[in-house]
Amino acid sequence: MKYTVIGTGNVGLIHGAYLHLLGHEVTFLKSSTINSDTFNVLCDKKEYSINDFHKYDHKIVIHNITTSFEAAIPGADVILVTTTTLQHEDIAKRIAPYVKDGQIICLMPSYASMAVFKRYIDKNIKYVEFETTVYNGRILSPSKVNVSFQNCRVAASFTNFTEEEKEQFKSAFFPIDLERKSSYDIALHNPNMIVHTIGVLLSASRIEYSQGEFWLYKEAFTPAIINVIKQFDVEKNKILKALKCPELSYFDAAKWRNEEDLNKDSLEVFRSFSEEASKGPNSLNHRYLKEDIPMGVVMMESLGKLLEIETPIATAIINLSGALLNIDFRANGNIIKTI
Repeated sequence: MKYTVIGTGNVGLIHGAYLHLLGHEVTFLKSSTINSDTFNVLCDKKEYSINDFHKYDHKIVIHNITTSFEAAIPGADVILVTTTTLQHEDIAKRIAPYVKDGQIICLMPSYASMAVFKRYIDKNIKYVEFETTVYNGRILSPSKVNVSFQNCRVAASFTNFTEEEKEQFKSAFFPIDLERKSSYDIALHNPNMIVHTIGVLLSASRIEYSQGEFWLYKEAFTPAIINVIKQFDVEKNKILKALKCPELSYFDAAKWRNEEDLNKDSLEVFRSFSEEASKGPNSLNHRYLKEDIPMGVVMMESLGKLLEIETPIATAIINLSGALLNIDFRANGNIIKTI
């Protein structure tokens, strides 16, 4: 299949590499106008290496890398959007003139972003939305990428697919272990909406005081903060229940994604994962608040209002995070107006 991967950051280069290794033709499309040494080197060399969990190096030969939407979009079977969710509306606007009936748009990850794309694209498009990425890692240099983690299991939602088309897609893509019921089911299980926002908000003074010497997953989630996550879960699960979607705690969902042995205690799995997590963030001016509040928590609060479900914890997170950064997160937030 022919894939166009939108985004040439960590997520784009990692997942594009594995699609290449699966035998697909991959075009990389840089969507931002910010100058990038990585992009410039990749355009020049037309190749990069990916280190697989510190074990194997794979050479990735780039079929095409471009900034042209007109060149990258029309010929793709699958368009994989790997940018931050803050960029989804801009991406939707820019691909709209070039998409064709029958193409597949994958949003990795998604905060119910399909609705945004449908607002600008009036074509017969199939959508796949993911609650998180398949792989995690970092660009080490302009021509070298390191993969540090792979989720044991992956969930996605499918829209406008027949059962046969779903199976065809799954057989050609990365393994998808669970089909969630809807775009909102996926969005409410995006883990970043919970741990990034609660962890950073309630560690604000520590982040500012430490001047870069802060490990979110190792430090933030004390017993009291875990109580807040559990109360947030209560609100989230009331919304899921109203949407006729299965209820699931954050910690059980994290275990399902991250751990092979599902008999282990969910909180112990989270603690184990936390010990391996990387340093940061080193500032409150970070996507953990600036993306996950407006795109995630504001979305959840707006769903609650539509369903007449109170969300005092989510509302407090939005208000306090906005106060910390002097930002009205609702002004440009992902507010759901209809279900």
